[in-house]
Amino acid sequence: MRCIALIGALASAAACWAQTAVTIAAHPESPGIAIAGDFIGLSFETGSLTTATGFPAENPMLQRMVAQVGPGLLRFGGNSVDQLTGWTRGQRAASTPTSVITSSDADRVFAFARAVGWRVLFSLNLGHGDPTTDADEADYVYGSASDVLSGFEIGNEPDLYHSNGLRAAAYTVSDYMAEWQTYADAIRTRVPAAVLTGSAAAGSITTWTTTFASQLGSRIALLTQHLYPLAPTSAVSSTASNVASIPHILGSAARQTEDTDGSQLQQIAAGQKIPWRMAETNSCYNGGEPGVSNVFASALWGVDYMFTLAGRNAAGVNFHGGGTGTYTPIAVTTTQATARPLYYALLLFRAAARGRVVPVTVSTTSVNLTAYGALDDDGTLRVTVINKDMTQDAALSIAPGAGYTTALAMRLAAPAVDSTTSVTLGGASVQADGSWLPAQLENIPASGGAFATTVPAASAVLVSFGNGSMAVANAAGGGSGIAPNSLASAYGQALGLVERSSPASGPVAGLAGVVATMTDAAGATRPLTLSYAGPSQVNFLVPNGTATGTATVHIGVVNGSVTVSAAAPGLFSMGASTTAAAGAIRVPNGQTTQTVLPVFDCGSGTCNTVAIVIDNQSTVYVSLYATGLRGAAASTVTCTVGGVPAPVTYAGPQGVFPGLDQVNISIPAALRGRGAADVVVSAGGQASNAVRLAFGG
Repeated sequence: MRCIALIGALASAAACWAQTAVTIAAHPESPGIAIAGDFIGLSFETGSLTTATGFPAENPMLQRMVAQVGPGLLRFGGNSVDQLTGWTRGQRAASTPTSVITSSDADRVFAFARAVGWRVLFSLNLGHGDPTTDADEADYVYGSASDVLSGFEIGNEPDLYHSNGLRAAAYTVSDYMAEWQTYADAIRTRVPAAVLTGSAAAGSITTWTTTFASQLGSRIALLTQHLYPLAPTSAVSSTASNVASIPHILGSAARQTEDTDGSQLQQIAAGQKIPWRMAETNSCYNGGEPGVSNVFASALWGVDYMFTLAGRNAAGVNFHGGGTGTYTPIAVTTTQATARPLYYALLLFRAAARGRVVPVTVSTTSVNLTAYGALDDDGTLRVTVINKDMTQDAALSIAPGAGYTTALAMRLAAPAVDSTTSVTLGGASVQADGSWLPAQLENIPASGGAFATTVPAASAVLVSFGNGSMAVANAAGGGSGIAPNSLASAYGQALGLVERSSPASGPVAGLAGVVATMTDAAGATRPLTLSYAGPSQVNFLVPNGTATGTATVHIGVVNGSVTVSAAAPGLFSMGASTTAAAGAIRVPNGQTTQTVLPVFDCGSGTCNTVAIVIDNQSTVYVSLYATGLRGAAASTVTCTVGGVPAPVTYAGPQGVFPGLDQVNISIPAALRGRGAADVVVSAGGQASNAVRLAFGG
């Protein structure tokens, strides 16, 4: 048992709670639904766009916090979209009413989306709108932002129009569908490629949503729904089963509501062969309940809720918020952005929900505990366990299935279930600048094919399982050899839990909680500094002084061997292509003027070579970026381009980034008009991988 003594000045008492054994079995041999890569979403009021402070799109902290849980979907709508009184093209002016949305307001949204790498679901006014105005707004939005636009939503929660004064008391779903079609026709006339969604109902799944989908499902690309499982204390009795409270947000009734709604929506969407999304949601309607929606309990609820809907084939979940409201995941002002506990649920889900849903079985129902599994494309299994019980620790024994020999864990915790601050994930809180990285990752021991750990009451843990194998290679080209002061990559399962690159200053130790060392052929063990850490790849700088021969890299409890040589040249390419990562300049004969030349073009999403024109009036110099060659004598560094020797004018450290080398060559006239050609550098008798350049003229 775990016991905490509470000692007072006049008396002392002890509060102890049980530790209950729980067995969890994962079944990675039977993966199911794929979890969408942009599952995580945020929802904001369209009305927040009409003031400088409502949605501070330029706030770098907000941008950073949104980006690090993405990619995802931003949705702008809410009740305010139907309260707007107009739309106008042009810049917002001091005299522009806040009830009118302008094109400059929309521009800020899409600039934000581009900055964070998210897409946008954009709502149009049905409550006080008209088809012609909505069509003009859609035309502007599509024309200026089709690159980040996911679709249009027409109106917000039309099933409540009859009760909120937007329509007559007798307003029905049939009335709504007639209006919707009129607006949709006008929008499609102006914007034939417009993607439409609906119905954005507040509830009424078996009536409004079912009817809308069955009759208009062929006209939408996404079925949208809203859900708030709890009600504020100001709206319902304190004894109501859905009144907002910590026991209710962590209890079975809320989860049953979520799962039932998810199941119904899954069936409706499947019948129309379209995806569905919970496009506006949070714990409690009317802005949330203080002491419930803004405390650590909401983080545990949020993780459980997202996994519940992922298991019902939801395309995603958009948590409503904005400003400093009670339930917002990110509390934001013009100059500040602060992580609320619910934001930590997004961080954990981003790390945990990769690949396909894996069924898990839990041995006991005596603990308020849920568990979820996901199988990544690389074979990594992740199991998330959420102990929502406030009085029992769970002593876990997790059986991941055959082939998994290592386990790496990260914990979600807080001082108490009602804590509003001091929440940690991986032993770290979100920093003042909005950034977050785990500081503590745990290696969970195995015994008899099972892994044992404890999940304290009111906490959660993510455990990533791997096969224990790791390959180590040259970071440039993937060759089997590495050299001291070169850049290398390790590949395996469950090496880390999140992706992060090192600062611009260079590699660092313990990046994203990943701790790595190297033991060389002479038996010396040195810590490794990392330039990138991810779940299945870790890039590092080979330490200076590493002895030649066979070395072993240790990342947590995973080991991999590699051959270290004095020189092991590798040439970097662009992304997954063989196009050389290089720069080029042209110098006219007899002059010193330099003209920068394009070498590659990645504009289409794939990096292709750009032909370098060779002529008789100038010389072209190319800088190749490499690693692993600085240990070779300069006299041994040579280069061929398409089999033609190219004079090497410099070979050595690039001078800015640790481990990065540079080779400068001049291009022989014989390559004029050659087209694509392989480039190979040799150093110390070792040949690099081949990259490609192209030549015209």
